[in-house]
This record gives sequence, structure tokens and C-alpha cells, in this order.
Amino acid sequence: MSDKTNAAHYVDNKEFFAAMCVWKQQMIEAEVAGNPRPQCSRYIGECFVKICNHLAYKANFVNYSYRDEMVLDGIEQCLRYSHNFNPEKSKNAFSYFTQIAYYAFVRRIKKESRQEITKINYLSSIDLH
Repeated sequence: MSDKTNAAHYVDNKEFFAAMCVWKQQMIEAEVAGNPRPQCSRYIGECFVKICNHLAYKANFVNYSYRDEMVLDGIEQCLRYSHNFNPEKSKNAFSYFTQIAYYAFVRRIKKESRQEITKINYLSSIDLH
């Protein structure tokens, strides 16, 4: 039964939220002390990777050849904007970072489609006859 539960919930939102709260508190303490921002914990990083990998298997994104780039963009964006998570506004860290990853995926798709259009226009401008 526990394997099925773990498979359905690959990121435990309560644990993830607690880890984000601890990290956010460390950031506040570092800011007050004038120290640089601390790195996020290994667990938080693993959660970002799991969120992005599982989102990539969603029907919206599964058939793209550049799915790996989408996952990497999602992880990068989660790390870049993780300091913006406000535990006082929302207790659902999972959905917050899933949305960040989702929009990173959408941006990658738009970027790749623009490059594809440029490539097609270039190839059509070449006289191959």
C-alpha cells in the first residue's frame, strides 16, 4: 500500500512545504546578518527535479524531442525563483513550483518553435536547384 501511495504522491507537499519554510527562515536570518543567501537543501532540489520530470510526462509535453531541455529549464526556473515563495500566502509549495515549471516548459516550446520557423525560412530561401 505504501508503494502505491508513494507512486501517486512523488513529492509530499507537507514535507516540501516544511523544508521550504526552514530554508526561507534561513534566508531571512542570513539577510539580517548580512550574509549571502544559503543554498537550498538537497531535498528541495530533489523535489524540483521530481516535479519537472513528472510534468514532462504530461500529455502536453511528452512528444517533444527537446523534452530534456524543457526539464532543465524548469529546474533552473524553480531554483531561480525559489526565494520568492511566500509561506504566508500559500501552503502549497508543490503547486507553486509546478506552475513555475509549466511556464518554463511553455517558454521553451515557444523558443524552439521560433527557431524551427527561422530554420525553415532559411532553408526555403536557399536555392537548391
